[in-house]
Amino acid sequence: MRTRGEPLNQATGAAGIAVAFVAVTVAYPLLVLSLQALFPQALSGHFSDLGAGFRAMAKKPGLGPMLLLSLAWGAATTGGAWIIGVPAGWALARFDFPGRRLARLSLLAPVMLPPFLLALAYILVWQRGGLAEQMFGVVPAWMQEQFFGFAGVTGVMVLTSSGAVALAIEAAWRGLPARAGETAESLGANLRQRWQHIFLPLLLPAVLNSGVLVFVDALSNFGVPTTLGTRAHLPLLPAEIYALVTSWPVNLPLATALSLLLCVVATALFQLTRTLLRTTQGQQSGGGGPTVKKLGPGGTIAAWVGFGTGFIVGGAAPLVVIVLASLVERWNDGAPIWTLDHYRRVLAPDGTGWAALLTSAGLGASVATICAIVGGIGAYANARHRGWLIRVNDQLTLLPRIVPSIAIVVAMILAWNAPWILLPIYHTGWVLLLAYLALYQGDAARLADTGMRGIGGNLEQAAALLGASRGRIWRDVVLPILRPALLAGWALTFVGCVRDLVASVMLLPPGMHTVGSYIFAQFEQGELAQAMAMAVCGLALSGGVLLLLPRR
Repeated sequence: MRTRGEPLNQATGAAGIAVAFVAVTVAYPLLVLSLQALFPQALSGHFSDLGAGFRAMAKKPGLGPMLLLSLAWGAATTGGAWIIGVPAGWALARFDFPGRRLARLSLLAPVMLPPFLLALAYILVWQRGGLAEQMFGVVPAWMQEQFFGFAGVTGVMVLTSSGAVALAIEAAWRGLPARAGETAESLGANLRQRWQHIFLPLLLPAVLNSGVLVFVDALSNFGVPTTLGTRAHLPLLPAEIYALVTSWPVNLPLATALSLLLCVVATALFQLTRTLLRTTQGQQSGGGGPTVKKLGPGGTIAAWVGFGTGFIVGGAAPLVVIVLASLVERWNDGAPIWTLDHYRRVLAPDGTGWAALLTSAGLGASVATICAIVGGIGAYANARHRGWLIRVNDQLTLLPRIVPSIAIVVAMILAWNAPWILLPIYHTGWVLLLAYLALYQGDAARLADTGMRGIGGNLEQAAALLGASRGRIWRDVVLPILRPALLAGWALTFVGCVRDLVASVMLLPPGMHTVGSYIFAQFEQGELAQAMAMAVCGLALSGGVLLLLPRR
């Protein structure tokens, strides 16, 4: 009985740790946000004037069109990501062609290049007197108008989102029954019928789930609305919430009401998707996916053109612009005058830029380590425990994925500045650490859970029967198999923290800077070259971690 009871007790304890972690970092701030949105004086202990923030929403001029515009932006981004991502994912899974691995890697460019940097890069290209005019002379006005408008703001988000959709579709296709569609084809079904009745129903979960994540990410994205959206004169909700919280007079009731509205929209959309997909659960069966076909010369060229264009527009070209802008002192009759002074200022040992790099690296490493540890603990609990704690943990771990990031940050402002918080957390680096934990724990938890599925419980039971202690079982049996997933989760969490903008700008303590806040501040002050030099340093830091960490 002892060898059976120990793993169960251990799993129960692990589940408790995982639940407590998500409850403190995410659930508690969101509870405070909900109370504040409903009762504006809740933090003072007065539960009166119910719904004042929502009444202010109804009275605020222009808020209705802003809500509709934000929803339209999210829908347009989702549609564009589907248009690009679904065919790309299908092509990767269905066809074999030279360079397919590079094509798949090209979809990961947005991991390195966050949306606000992509927006800044194209602003440098298309603005009046920008790189396009400096290098090519006159640029058609209609092209600038299109970029600094709804099409441009949507296009930037589509470029950053379509890769995730493509990878989700590829994974789903590979999970289809091995002979899916081939039997129907032998019975006379044409391509349209096979797609309508077989492939699309089986791929629907991946399409809808990826679409929900894209929609929520667009609806809550902070960087693009505050950089490109303001210059395009497009009022979008994240920029409005930011202004309400940071501009005088601060309007917390309205900001919290708008944040809660975003949470409700995202949660309702997620639940609606789950309801629609219940009828498709259990219909897929593994088997390696339908047969992979080898592309001929014409198809190979088409694949190279498609994936190459996406990589250039969404990754390579913006990166070249960022590097170029960081190295140019000025333009002289269309020719650049080069300099390294911007990097010298950023990397000066006693300067703000160097301190920002160290702060982001330290916070990123700390948050990634904590998330990897807790993610491993939670994955172990999910695999070894079936009690009510796991059901609670399953629901709580969804929160960082479906709750808009800007709503989480507003919730952090309220939760850790509340009168009952005795420790001086707000206006210190600790609040940034807590915000990063809330925002970026999802990747580590997801990858650890995936890795834990490959570890059978019989291995632990066999080790326990041979007299191994709990610590030795974890060290010698579980951890070696789980280590690659934990390291991958560590790296992705670190990159997420370094590229963060919303928490870094809205929760920034006095006298502190991160990579994201430094870039944002320099860009707002017109120091574009110095902002791009910091962007290159941040990208180098993130890229170095992604390249070196898996080799350990």
